[in-house]
Amino acid sequence: MKRKIFIVLIQIIILASCEKIDKVVDLTNECEFHDNILTTCFSGISDSKYDEIVISDNETYQAFGHAIRIHPVNVDCDTAQLPFINFNKYSLLGKRTTGGGCSAKYERKIIKDLENEKIIYQISVIYEGDCYMLISSMNWVFIPKLSPDYKVEFELN
Repeated sequence: MKRKIFIVLIQIIILASCEKIDKVVDLTNECEFHDNILTTCFSGISDSKYDEIVISDNETYQAFGHAIRIHPVNVDCDTAQLPFINFNKYSLLGKRTTGGGCSAKYERKIIKDLENEKIIYQISVIYEGDCYMLISSMNWVFIPKLSPDYKVEFELN
């Protein structure tokens, strides 16, 4: 009887001391962040409905480029190409942030939530100074190829 109690206590201690598998993974160091990836020919994004962007294939990327293409005077924007992205390796995310001041400081993180099958793009921005200037960023990031099962959530602080 004492032996059974001792074995049960040892099993409880072993189970309680085991580390739980982390269900949230920080992918930030595996990602490429960019302030801007588009040329002036694709500056129609500032007037568009695209506040949050998730693109995982070239067809969607080209349709996006066509939707935001503009034709300013003396520029050959009708033949301009979007920058190449290897969609076999990466997915493209973007989240518009806008605020006022003289400068902005950004902190960006990409978190993979394994349990809920989602990618969380966390953006913290601090606008500094008393300037009357509008500061806008699309907060572009190339992340490891997004699994079709995963959703993307944007968190702005």
